[in-house]
Amino acid sequence: MPKLALVVHFHQPVGNLDSVVANATDRCYRPFLEVVRRHPGVKLTLHYSGCLLEWLESNAADVTEMLGELVAGDRVELLTGGFYEPILAALPRRDQVGQIRMLTDHLRGRYRFEPKGLWLTERVWEPELAATLADAGVEYTVLDDTMFHAVGIEDAQLTGAFVTEYDGRPVRIFAGDRQLRYLIPYKRVERVVDYLTTQAGATDHERVFVYGDDGEKFGEWPDTYERVYEKGWLEDFFTALASSSIETMHLQEAAMREPVGRVYLPSSAYDELMVWALPTEARLRLGGLRRALGENDPKGTLPFLKGAPWRAFLAKYPEINRLQKRMLHVSKQVDEIGDDLAKSALYRAQCNCSYWHGSFGGVYLPFMRSALWHHLLRAEASAQRARPGPTIEVADLDADGQPEILMRASWGTAVISPRRGGALVELGDWGVGANLLAVMSRHREAYHVEDENPETESEAGEMQASQARGALDRSALEFDEEERLALIDWLDERPIVDAYEYEVEADSLVRLTREEDPVRIVKQLSADADELISLHIVTNTSAERYAGSYGVEISVLPLNLGREAAEDTVESDDYGWTIYQPEGEVGLSLTSSLPMKLETEAIATIAATLEGLKPMRQGTTLRMKWPLDLAPEEAFRVELRWRPQVRAQAEDKLNPGVSA
Repeated sequence: MPKLALVVHFHQPVGNLDSVVANATDRCYRPFLEVVRRHPGVKLTLHYSGCLLEWLESNAADVTEMLGELVAGDRVELLTGGFYEPILAALPRRDQVGQIRMLTDHLRGRYRFEPKGLWLTERVWEPELAATLADAGVEYTVLDDTMFHAVGIEDAQLTGAFVTEYDGRPVRIFAGDRQLRYLIPYKRVERVVDYLTTQAGATDHERVFVYGDDGEKFGEWPDTYERVYEKGWLEDFFTALASSSIETMHLQEAAMREPVGRVYLPSSAYDELMVWALPTEARLRLGGLRRALGENDPKGTLPFLKGAPWRAFLAKYPEINRLQKRMLHVSKQVDEIGDDLAKSALYRAQCNCSYWHGSFGGVYLPFMRSALWHHLLRAEASAQRARPGPTIEVADLDADGQPEILMRASWGTAVISPRRGGALVELGDWGVGANLLAVMSRHREAYHVEDENPETESEAGEMQASQARGALDRSALEFDEEERLALIDWLDERPIVDAYEYEVEADSLVRLTREEDPVRIVKQLSADADELISLHIVTNTSAERYAGSYGVEISVLPLNLGREAAEDTVESDDYGWTIYQPEGEVGLSLTSSLPMKLETEAIATIAATLEGLKPMRQGTTLRMKWPLDLAPEEAFRVELRWRPQVRAQAEDKLNPGVSA
């Protein structure tokens, strides 16, 4: 008799729109539990991220009350995980354990349940995590069966949990069945039941099948509400299970059995994510090869063709590498002071969804990306209370082997990268919590090049597993060769992106210098109580008169918590400008000591979402220009004053109870 552990994971990311979470509650979270309640013979293992539980407990108490009843009646087993749904591999060890214990404590206190299993965010596995899970009191988790296939384990061997270990600390891992992920809830109920019974009969051993996937497939994803609830798919599925020979069980029951073997898995995740993590050209090549082998693979090599591990996203998107490395930097500060409010803000900044990109906006959703910076800067502000006064720190903040310069003032931070054209890569306001330079560049993605066609079936009456992408004029797409940064010098209509020499004076001033024939460019940065001040000096170092132009380029993303980005508003005159979102909390004002010419450019990407390809505003580039007419050794000077502009005090609904 086949055994089935239904493991369903529910999550909404930190910073997501309230309207999105409310819609998911009405179309997924509430109706799902209502159907479960009507089928007492079906057991489930459920995981809710801590950030979703916080929202539900505050805004939809009936849902969490229903969940509590099902847990108390031994109908539902709860899994722990990182409270704010981080990719554990992205975190330092102390935060991995801390986030898991935080959710375990919440489930124990609120739902009177002691979880022994863990939902691993995005199923991102690294071998060292076995020790982390063991230290956090976790006994078992679920990964994808394709990760087992890649080390030579066949389906017939996947009859239960395997044991793995790191540093002698063991944990059990189950293989989530990929075929079930594509069947449930997209195919007819009869096909799911037939698959389970047929596969169970193909082995001499009693087999525990594990379904592990996102719960939002049950109503919140496009077209699923009609299928799952209005047409009764979930009701029919539970009814069919109860009347079949299939026995549902909690994952904890399966974990109590003897492991079927030992396994060591490499750094990996589910197949789709590992493909998404590849550079675009490699992703296209691998996609073509796998489609070809899917039609004709006589030697069975397809399971061994893998993409890249999650960490490849940090190489693919420098903007996300910068966020993750600054998170590591702030984590050290928070650990030193041991402040619970700072730790809570830090943990929120570790939420996974803006650290990768796949079938939804991910890194390209500015309101979500800004929310992580918001919480990270609030955590840093708390940590810096113990270190008053301006400071300058030279360190390799993004772990690229080259130093960055971190300036701290009473109002926030400025991070300068000498090797990237002496650019400003972060301008952080601590008062509200805003990195005004968290702009996403227009990267070239695989879906910009060709339509992606994952495995689909065309049987009548069955739903396709992929969503239509919609029409796209690829000839009109533009991509950025360089990151969109700030304080980029322009000389004679060309950007200067090569490395600058630098020196730091007395913890109060940073001087950046570059010889760019026929001139020397110097940028001096300092901070007062309210502003960042940059003095720009362009000196003619040739023996002849020099006529040309000098410019400074700045790319800005105003803070806009909990809202989709609208068109930025830019108010300007000859001596400065202010940029902000119509309802945003923090914008940026700049004043110039000399009159200037201003050019602006909106930055927009075309990014993948579950509903198809959509345009997304990423910020605005502003370029200031001044004419140059310099005799030999004559210098042009202009001073710029940068001030984060608080337009409306944030209600901080994303950060309740955390003060900066």
